[in-house]
Amino acid sequence: MKKAAAGPLAAVLLAGFFQGGGTASIPFPVPDSDPAALIPAAGEVPGWTPRGEAQRFDGEDLYVYIDGGAEIFNEYGFRRVIAQDFENPGGAGIALEIYEMTDPAAAFGIYSFQRSGQGQAAGLGTEGEIEDYYLRFWKGPYLAVVTGYDPHGRDPGRLMEGVIAVARAVDARIQESGGRPAFVEALPPDWMEPGLKYLRGVLGLNNLVRLFPRDVLRFREAAAVPIEGGWLFVCGYRDAAEAESRLAGVREAMSAREGGYGEFQAFPDGRLEAADSRGNRIVVRAAGDKIGLVVSPRAAAVAEALLERLR
Repeated sequence: MKKAAAGPLAAVLLAGFFQGGGTASIPFPVPDSDPAALIPAAGEVPGWTPRGEAQRFDGEDLYVYIDGGAEIFNEYGFRRVIAQDFENPGGAGIALEIYEMTDPAAAFGIYSFQRSGQGQAAGLGTEGEIEDYYLRFWKGPYLAVVTGYDPHGRDPGRLMEGVIAVARAVDARIQESGGRPAFVEALPPDWMEPGLKYLRGVLGLNNLVRLFPRDVLRFREAAAVPIEGGWLFVCGYRDAAEAESRLAGVREAMSAREGGYGEFQAFPDGRLEAADSRGNRIVVRAAGDKIGLVVSPRAAAVAEALLERLR
């Protein structure tokens, strides 16, 4: 299967769509609570026809649909997914997936987890990104992923027009709304770059950096902010007492060399510092109901300024 790249072409197409151009859509019924109602109907996206019946997977059935990738959806809070393929007369195809999560925070979380941060703003949903041959956006409790493919590679421009048109039709059908989690919105504005990831458990954390062989931090929610050569993790807890308790667990794990840490130091101000086996320095400090961790080869040089902003 040949994947058509978007690149600058997608930027031109997006500009046309959001200035009133692009493919027109026909009227559609107001969607109900069933995400199947969010799928564009036959004739709604000119040039593209639904192929076959939509597939639906609820709850634990997600493991049937995503082999090996369902756990992270469940960590954020998954309800169900609807998948529908589309085709055009030239043999190209579009795969549409609409994931219904438990709430808008869960939808933003899985969106932030999946995005690369290197794509172009899609101008769809609450937030969206288009990169290479796919487009994803989140809105309300939904994550929509639209992927184009053309085995012949004949007309990537028309393919990306179709991807954008399908995504735009889904966006118009979603009536629910909702913003980013309050935990994320409370962070400094300059940390809100596209690379930020909202985490709800250790699976998401371990996908970025495996800090310990067990769940030592046990946060309620967290944000991962990319920094030079590594990450700043901000972990949220019920209150300052819980944060201090988790910090004590980190101190115990690091001093016992869990995760292969060496050069461990505990400072009078409560700050912890150690080195891992990958050349990183790790600096940890509690700040109220949060714990901040800086993981980077340059952590010792940048941690103080970063963690001070959590106070």
